[in-house]
Amino acid sequence: MENINSINGNENVQANQNNTGFNNQMYYQPQAHIPVQSTYIPKIEIPKFKINKKDIVFSVLFFVLSFIIVDFSLFHGFNLGATISFVSLFVVTTLFLFKKKAKPSVFSLICGVLSLAGAVTFTIFNDIFIKAVMLFLVSALFTIYTCGISGTFRNKQGSFKMLCDLICSVFAAPFKNFGITKNSYSGSVSKNKGFKSSVIGILISLPVLLVVIPLLTRSDAAFSGLVSKVLTDIGMYFVEFLLAVIVTFYVLLYMMSKRKNLETGSENASRIFNSKGCIPNSAAVSFLSVISVTYLVYLFSQLAYFFSAFSGFLPEDYEFTESAYARRGFFEMFAICVINIIIISVVNILIKRHKGAKSLATVKFLSVFIMLFTILLLVTAMAKMKLCLGIFGLSKNRILVCAFMVMIFVIILFYIIHIFAPKISYMQPIIIICSTLFIALSYSNVDAMIVKYNVDAFNNDKIESLDMEYIGSLSDDAVPYMIELTKSDDEKIAKSADNYIVEKIAEKYGDSYYNAYYNNNDFSDIEYDEINDFRSYNRAELNADKQIAEYYNSLSADERVALYINYRIYNELINYGAYSNENGIYEVYAGDYTYYYKYNEQNDDYEFLRQEKFDEISEEIL
Repeated sequence: MENINSINGNENVQANQNNTGFNNQMYYQPQAHIPVQSTYIPKIEIPKFKINKKDIVFSVLFFVLSFIIVDFSLFHGFNLGATISFVSLFVVTTLFLFKKKAKPSVFSLICGVLSLAGAVTFTIFNDIFIKAVMLFLVSALFTIYTCGISGTFRNKQGSFKMLCDLICSVFAAPFKNFGITKNSYSGSVSKNKGFKSSVIGILISLPVLLVVIPLLTRSDAAFSGLVSKVLTDIGMYFVEFLLAVIVTFYVLLYMMSKRKNLETGSENASRIFNSKGCIPNSAAVSFLSVISVTYLVYLFSQLAYFFSAFSGFLPEDYEFTESAYARRGFFEMFAICVINIIIISVVNILIKRHKGAKSLATVKFLSVFIMLFTILLLVTAMAKMKLCLGIFGLSKNRILVCAFMVMIFVIILFYIIHIFAPKISYMQPIIIICSTLFIALSYSNVDAMIVKYNVDAFNNDKIESLDMEYIGSLSDDAVPYMIELTKSDDEKIAKSADNYIVEKIAEKYGDSYYNAYYNNNDFSDIEYDEINDFRSYNRAELNADKQIAEYYNSLSADERVALYINYRIYNELINYGAYSNENGIYEVYAGDYTYYYKYNEQNDDYEFLRQEKFDEISEEIL
């Protein structure tokens, strides 16, 4: 009873109990106001991982690498700087993510080697389109490599599900784990007294530098020049710094998700693909049957080309020519091949799978039929392309389409094998073969190959004409062959090649050579610079500039004048038009200058007139 009294703080409780006559029971009269006890809600903590010294050191390295990537690649073109920055990133990433327990597969290591081989092409060749495709390919191969050495693949590397790992690891995982990574770094910084002291030391040093740096600039000319250059480009460096911070933010999120083996989001995608499916087998069979019947009708219509009994399918005015056959339907066939692969892949992924179901076997049969039809289209498209090359010559689009057709053939071949043998890995050989094919294509110097083939074919009468306008649009890799074409016996080809050279000179050395003749300046030799900045170094561009300078400097003064006049006549007078005045002289307006030309009937050509010659003709007429 003493305990009860002490708990309630009421001394009269015992007396009230005795008066009720119940010795063994307690009567408790509730108080008028009882405070409501608050419910305890535990604090939810964001999970975090431990940040050790290695993580801190590599975080600083990744910031330095991010600045190098921004400066070397984005601000100096994807040339040698891009190769250096990628190789540096590859080495640092390997040291940071490599785990002995992970045991990376041979496939991921091969992808890493291929990514390095692809990055070298940035330095060797200067084709913008090839560089763009190579940037995507190198990034994809590098992603496979990082997933392999860190052991963060969630799915088998031999199936299409591996693509979910790649997509999620690049686009989902870094942002999905932002809270965990931020919380981990914040906790590490708050506990690290040395980091705070370092920041304070840096802040204290700034006022001292404001006094010391001006004194050093006055004492040494070299240091003064360095400071002046930095101050001149400080705006650019500030932009690079901001971009480097953004890149570092993403790189750290990506690398930490790999190093700490955090969730990537591909686990959910795997559950979807591992489910029973959402398309009934009967729907899949009917859908594929309609597509197959359509393709059978197409095959039946092709008999019109081989048997006269079916010639009624062709239009009455149809005239078969090699050029028409080569051009018509090629890209449509290529598009159908791509669509067929997508259709078969989606259907086989989403169908409901029941062991022993006859409909499932029917789906496989129809899938194989459509794939075989796709191979037939590929063979037909390749035949059309061969005929097209024999008539019109090479072009970049034709070469790339041929390469993609071979890649599609590889995909179809391994997918058919997968249909009959599901346990056999098919994604690994597809990725390795297709990547190797495109990298080998980039090393073949596509633009130079185009010019060389077309020139040889034209000289041997295999093609009727050279498309000089197209050849002139090619990259620096075509320059050596364009210089050879300036000596062609065909006057039009030679003049087109000369125009190409003058345009390259104007691009490289500016308007001082572009306007030299009109301003009565001498055509002095081009001063060729071996290397201006190693970050912008590109072998193809360097060789092109060197050969153009050597070619131009080897010309006499009269040949240089003729080179310039030819460019003015055929690019401004003919292509852009001119105003013809009463004197029979054509006037071309270009910027602040007016250029004068007079037509010569004897030579069937245009003659350039200097300012003084134009004044003489005008005075004679007046």
